[in-house]
Amino acid sequence: MAPQNPTKRLLSTLGLGWLAFGGLGLGLRYAVQVPQVTVIIDQSYCPPAQWEIAVVQPYSDLYEKSQANQRRIDQVVVVTDIDQTTLATIPAPDDLGKPFGQAPSPETLTELQQQFSDTVVLKCEP
Repeated sequence: MAPQNPTKRLLSTLGLGWLAFGGLGLGLRYAVQVPQVTVIIDQSYCPPAQWEIAVVQPYSDLYEKSQANQRRIDQVVVVTDIDQTTLATIPAPDDLGKPFGQAPSPETLTELQQQFSDTVVLKCEP
């Protein structure tokens, strides 16, 4: 068997190295999953300053972690006394609606928490 061209050997070694590096990167990406969370927002009325502290700020923290791939927001469910809506997209903190209406029953919040594996409930406490 004749010796291979050194340039071909170098290129094949580099190519295989990059292929292995890419495969390892993809494997790690799927092996190390980012924890997912469902955010349940009680949108019942409370004063705007309290809404900002109790709901918007904690949601902003979760949103930033989601953007940094530390903890992914899987979905956002908005609940009032008459309705519950799963939002089609994950809203930015500035896009959260304003509080209105009456608080949902505690049973409604408990049922929602049981539907999802990992939840965070954001609500104003009177």
